[in-house]
This record gives sequence, structure tokens and C-alpha cells, in this order.
Amino acid sequence: MTEVEYRAVELDSSELRAGQGESIGQIAGYAIVWDTPSTNLPFVEVIQGGALNGVDLSKVIALYNHDFANVLGRVDSGTLQLDIDKHGLHFTLDIPDTTLGRDVYTQIKNGNLSGLSFRFTIADGGESWKNVNGKPVRYISKIATMREISIVSVPAYDDTSVEVTRSFKEFTKQSQYKAKVLSILPTFEIDIG
Repeated sequence: MTEVEYRAVELDSSELRAGQGESIGQIAGYAIVWDTPSTNLPFVEVIQGGALNGVDLSKVIALYNHDFANVLGRVDSGTLQLDIDKHGLHFTLDIPDTTLGRDVYTQIKNGNLSGLSFRFTIADGGESWKNVNGKPVRYISKIATMREISIVSVPAYDDTSVEVTRSFKEFTKQSQYKAKVLSILPTFEIDIG
């Protein structure tokens, strides 16, 4: 079974726009930026360009703090727009004229909310691990599903720690095994000249 994972990025409050109609305003930015190393994880993670190719984004919803009772927008209602481009996954969210919408918009405008998180699952074979300069790096080449983006006050990684820890431990175990095998194998010099 594929575990659901969450990742958080900074939300740029300069992307606030005045609203029209049922919306009090818009926020926009990038939920995912391709080929950019993560921070605040026990390892480095890079989501590679093309990782969302073929992923159905038509049911993605925008939430506040990953709470399904706090819906801010949806792709299928037209209040959330997602576009994959050369930089990553760009979003534009029409903030609803509701108590929650006004509160979230004001908190972003005041700089109190600046986190954005996204929920996804990795496709089978869609990740690889490498040691780069002594640090473990996880490359995500294929995302299976993208379920939501959330405006968050405190990005939470507890929901992903089981999957990440298991995957990281497996990578470490494989690296140690390879090093041990290489250390006991005899070395031969062959003259091919």
C-alpha cells in the first residue's frame, strides 16, 4: 500500500489579489517547484520535473490545515486552478467570502500564515535514493496521486514519518550491505593494454 505524504513550502504573500464576485481575493504561487532540494527533513528530497505527468488533478482540493471540514476551493468547481509548467505546479486559489476564507486571507496578508503543504502518493518505482556528498537524497520521479494542497500554520511531518523512516532505513541498509560486500570481494588488477 502506498503511504500518503505531505510536504510544505513557503507561501508568498505578495501573490495576494483583490477578489471579484463570490471571492474576496486570490492567492497564487507554486505548490511544487521542480528540482529544488527540500529543507527540514532528515534527508534531502527533490521532486523532479515531469513527476506529475499523467496525474489526474481534476479532484484536487484546497484546505486549511489539512482539515476536510475547512475547504477553501476545488479544481472541479473552478475555484482552484492548477497548472503544470517548466517551474513546477502553479496554483491560483479564489478565496471564498466565508468566515474561514476571510480569516485565512487576513492571516496570509498579515504574514501570520506563510506555509503551503501538499498531499501526494508516490507511484511504484517513482523514487530512488542516492548518497550525495555523504547525505541521503531522495529523488521523486513519479507521483501517483495528488489529493490536496493546504494552507498551514505549522507544517506537520508526523503523518509521513512512518513511510519516510522505513524508506530511509531501507536505503541505509542497502548502502551498508553494498559497502560490506565490496569490502570482502577480492580485487584483481587486469592489464588491458
